[in-house]
Amino acid sequence: MPPSPSRPWGYASAVAAVAVTTAVGLIAYPELALGDIGMMYLPAVMLAALAGRGPALLAASLAVLAFDLCFVPPRFTFVVENPRHGVTFAVMFVAGLAIATLAERLRGEAAIARQADLRARTEELRSSLLSSVSHDLRTPLAVITGAATSAADPAVAAPARAELLESIVGEARRLERMLANLLQLTRVETGIVPTREWVPLDELIGAALTRLEPLLGERAVAVAVGDVEVHVDPVLFELALVNLIENAIKHGAPPIEIGATGADGKVTITVRDHGAGVAPGDRERVFDKFFRASAAPGAGLGLAVVRAIAVAHGGAARVAAPVDGGAAFVIELPAARPPAPGGVA
Repeated sequence: MPPSPSRPWGYASAVAAVAVTTAVGLIAYPELALGDIGMMYLPAVMLAALAGRGPALLAASLAVLAFDLCFVPPRFTFVVENPRHGVTFAVMFVAGLAIATLAERLRGEAAIARQADLRARTEELRSSLLSSVSHDLRTPLAVITGAATSAADPAVAAPARAELLESIVGEARRLERMLANLLQLTRVETGIVPTREWVPLDELIGAALTRLEPLLGERAVAVAVGDVEVHVDPVLFELALVNLIENAIKHGAPPIEIGATGADGKVTITVRDHGAGVAPGDRERVFDKFFRASAAPGAGLGLAVVRAIAVAHGGAARVAAPVDGGAAFVIELPAARPPAPGGVA
């Protein structure tokens, strides 16, 4: 592995470390032997080696020059009366070179270890993804195949056929949401910048509720967001709201309450249910990919998508535990002023 390039601050730190060591040595000079002062420069070289081989070699060279100029008789000249001091200079420089080489090797080994760890975690994530997605794709596909096969049977009565078709539509919609989560999560995590525009929050919530009508059934939903506008990617943020509401449907209990407030430079959007809530130990884990807090069907991607979308918009996602029970999932976004008429922001 080629040596990593050294940044300018590394060379500056090398000069500073040698200068500080020289200043300390001058203060302590009457009390210390020359060998002791020479050893004081080794920590300076080690410190410079943390920034790269170049700074370490610079520090070693400056250490030899400073030691000769300030401490070796005759002082404050580069004349060396005793040839033995030349050996001292050589040892100091070789020690600095050895420290620099060792530090560079350790950095290389650390980089290799990080790459190996990243590959291992990537492979683990890929295996988890394939395992989870294959299982969660097989289930609705099996239902769709079985229902379609039964519905095609002429002997099946019309009411039963209608139920089978409804089951097919429901599972197809579930597949659609799962694939949308996978695609959008990949899109967000690869660093694609959201295409933002000013959108009334109640419109996004209305669109999300419309998409979830078959799943909502007769559950009561209370919406109180006022005239809040958010500066978001409408497609992405609607998906985040769909996932939050769907999570409340699957894991909570009605009524579902959706609210929004604006204060302290941020917009806070809350989706609350009145179910059993989230265990304290799971309040961070629920946003991890593939984590499931219950046995309800799903790939464990919905809340991971919510957090990824919130972060992509410069915000955050968290879960709170209301004192009167249930769970409140919160998205916080930076507040900004809508553009004024005429295109002036």
